[in-house]
Amino acid sequence: MATIREIAKASGFSIATVSRVLSGSENVTEETRKRILKVIKELDYRRSQSIKGSSFRGIGVLVPDLKADYYGMIAEGIEEVLLRNHFEMFLSTYRHSLEKERDALEEFFARKVDGVIVCTTHQDEECLEKFIEAGIPVVAVDRENSELKMDIVTIDNYESSLKIAKYLYEMGHRKVLHVEGLMEIYSAMERKQALIDFAQKKEDFEVIFIPAGFDVKDGYSAIKKYLDKYGKNFTAIFFVNDWVALGGIKALKEAGFNYPEDVSLVGFDDSPLAKYLHPSLTTMKQPIHEMGLNAAKLLIEKGSITK
Repeated sequence: MATIREIAKASGFSIATVSRVLSGSENVTEETRKRILKVIKELDYRRSQSIKGSSFRGIGVLVPDLKADYYGMIAEGIEEVLLRNHFEMFLSTYRHSLEKERDALEEFFARKVDGVIVCTTHQDEECLEKFIEAGIPVVAVDRENSELKMDIVTIDNYESSLKIAKYLYEMGHRKVLHVEGLMEIYSAMERKQALIDFAQKKEDFEVIFIPAGFDVKDGYSAIKKYLDKYGKNFTAIFFVNDWVALGGIKALKEAGFNYPEDVSLVGFDDSPLAKYLHPSLTTMKQPIHEMGLNAAKLLIEKGSITK
């Protein structure tokens, strides 16, 4: 079934304008209305039952991407609880684009979803405030504290990364690479800050930060470029997540280095792939699936959307 976003793209109008046409608003010119209705007919768009006012209930879930297993496992946890409580999940990805993020939230609002769960940055607070003011509950996952009235499900990324730094120091490592994630993501910022603070307290402990992302190719590219430029002048690497570590391992092996013989590696998340690597990857466990479960439970526990 076509979405409001697809209708907006095909017609050349904004999601907000398409939504006004769908809701029967008079604040649209007749020419615009006809053009949008023509596209709606061509794409065979059908309004969801929740908008028609039936017993159907839908929850909007917004994540950056589904490339690795992190956000996918969160989404699975959310869906498990929603299906059990007779809610349908509208899942959308914004691919780390603020414009796409805002478009997706606009579409959720236009669909009259009964609640929203977001794995997003603080840059969308104006959009989320719109839901809260309308009485639509919002729960955020993996996000820093906000002044908005919404529940947040996360772990202590700072303390977890501090434990990794202490572990590496106690193992005798004094020069460590950190392949970091995108700094717009709260968890990546917290993990980096923990290393910075630890290094400031330990004069004989140095951390070199390498900007990257959260995908396998980001880890491969980051380590390959570093080795090509500086060679192996470190004894350990802390990757922002296990998928990035997988890419880094490939770059290390291509350069003739093995782990843990030549370099110690630490990942984050304890994703399913970690234990199947040989040797297995040392990693910090994160209750990813449970975070999704808890986010959905919190949303449903808000009295306004119980069935």
